[in-house]
Amino acid sequence: MKLTIGEKIALLRKEKGITQTELAEYLFVTPQTVSRWEVDSGAPEITLLPKIAAFFGVSVDELFGLTSLERTENLVCRYSVLRDDRSFQEAMDYIDSQLQTINAFAKNSGADPAGLEGERDQLKAEKMHMWIQQGREAFQRAFDIADGFVGKTEGHPDHPWYLPMRLQRDQLCGSIGRGREILAEREWDFAACPDRTSLLRYLAVLDDREDYEAALSVARAEGPGRELLFPPCEENLSSWHRLIRAAAETGDTDFIERCLPSVLAVCPPQDEADFLVLLLDVYQGEPLAAIKERLRSLLPEMACNEYFKEKLRERVEK
Repeated sequence: MKLTIGEKIALLRKEKGITQTELAEYLFVTPQTVSRWEVDSGAPEITLLPKIAAFFGVSVDELFGLTSLERTENLVCRYSVLRDDRSFQEAMDYIDSQLQTINAFAKNSGADPAGLEGERDQLKAEKMHMWIQQGREAFQRAFDIADGFVGKTEGHPDHPWYLPMRLQRDQLCGSIGRGREILAEREWDFAACPDRTSLLRYLAVLDDREDYEAALSVARAEGPGRELLFPPCEENLSSWHRLIRAAAETGDTDFIERCLPSVLAVCPPQDEADFLVLLLDVYQGEPLAAIKERLRSLLPEMACNEYFKEKLRERVEK
């Protein structure tokens, strides 16, 4: 049973051999006031709590009888309400310190292994909950930034951030629970006004949702999708990248072999390499060896980060 604050003061006082008079003198109150606290006929003013805690060498939380798990829950709940970086860090630091304490106790042969394991599991669950909330918060913050760019570039399709930020915003919708909504929007936009931008945004959402068959059906069916995709050109390579990835993920080598040669014919080296990398897990034997050989020849021409170049080199040398 949890002690009241008066009972906790009485317990701490007796443990340390302190009289009511001595505590009263320290706090500038009467001994009768301390006596009333201890029998729950009153409670200390809030301004006295830090002084009482300091006198007994405990935290204010301990003074209120909070366990470490209860304090953890309070810190997690506070972050859930405030959603600020400081509350997040305070809660995570406290959880980590408690986990370290449990690990230290676990080395003591007299400790209760089952009890410690139960506390460790509870703390890990709270930590997982914090990371999930932090992830949602991070995605929402990123979405707000992308949304700001969308508003800023509205009516200016030639702006360098016009398309990238709309694609990013669409992708982030899936991470903040608006995946179905954005899919419906992109499908409607493409049907209402089929152009290269609406096509790319629709295919990008299908790609993010891993709805590869739906993406491939856009290229297979007669209609505006095929008209915008054929013949392949540099302006529609981004859409083709989504389609070739869809074919690679579904193992549709027939689609790849029918369409990819004409796509590669209009590709600069960097884009060609991006397409060929998609095929590394699709083919085996001689076709795979040919793909790797072509990638090796493209490596010197690729204008990309040296780290990624090295990782690609490792893959093609396997």
